[in-house]
Amino acid sequence: MFNTALGFSTLVSVIITFVIYVITRDKNKSEQQQKDKMNDMIILFVITFIVVLFGKLCLSESKSTILVKTNELKGGQCPF
Repeated sequence: MFNTALGFSTLVSVIITFVIYVITRDKNKSEQQQKDKMNDMIILFVITFIVVLFGKLCLSESKSTILVKTNELKGGQCPF
């Protein structure tokens, strides 16, 4: 799960969203405020997921690049 960018992004986003939810929870809120907070948590999850996914893909892409050696051309001739 940690090896894939999708799994890693989901896990990190859930943890961050849960921590923010626990820190900012308040029991004495109206129904509208609770709905607004839930919408804010969903937006936070989506933004965090996208940022972490993009970052993970960019970092893992640079590590998985394989360099291919080409044979040296002799005589300065075109390869075709």
